[in-house]
Amino acid sequence: MAPQTGQGADLLLPGGDFKAKADAARKAGLFYGKWLPQLAVGKGQNPRSYEEFGPLAHYLRYAERSSRKLARCTFYGMARWQAKLEKKQTFLGRIVDIGGELFAISATVVYADTIGREQPERKAEAAELAELFCKMAKRRADTLFHELWANDDDDRYAAAQNVLAGRYTWLEEGMEDPSGEGPLMPALT
Repeated sequence: MAPQTGQGADLLLPGGDFKAKADAARKAGLFYGKWLPQLAVGKGQNPRSYEEFGPLAHYLRYAERSSRKLARCTFYGMARWQAKLEKKQTFLGRIVDIGGELFAISATVVYADTIGREQPERKAEAAELAELFCKMAKRRADTLFHELWANDDDDRYAAAQNVLAGRYTWLEEGMEDPSGEGPLMPALT
C-alpha cells in the first residue's frame, strides 16, 4: 500500500481554509497511521526469506529491508522539509540513487539465479559475479543512506552561491586561459 499522490498535499499549500486543512490532516493521519507501521517489518527481517536464491538470498533480504528504510527516510524528509523538499535536490538525488542500487541488487540476484537454472554449467560463475556486484552496490547504498543525514550540502550550496557572486575570482589571478587568444570553441565549418 503505497502513498497516493495528494495524501496530505492540501496541508502544504499556503493559505486556504482552516476546515479544509483540518480535514486534510485527519485524512493524512488515517492513511499514514496504517501505512507507516508497514515500513517497520517485512520479509527481509526473516533470515529464511528468499532461500530459493541460495547464497545470494541475503542480498534480497537487504534490498527488501533497505526499501522499507528508504520509504521511511523519504517520508521523514517530506515531514521535515514539507514544501521546501523540492529545493533539497541533493537529498532527492541520493534517494533516487539508493533506489537504483536496490533495484540493481535485486535484478542481479534474480538474473544470476535465472542463468543458474537455464545454464547450470555457468551457475558458479554467475553467482560469483553477482556476489561481487551486490557487495559493491550494498556498500554504495549504505554510504548514500549515511549521507542523507550527514553531509555538507548546506556548506556546498553556500560556497556555490559565493562562486556565482564572484567572491573567489581572486583565485583565478595569474592563471593562463587554456584557449589562448583564440575562441573557446572552434568555429563550425
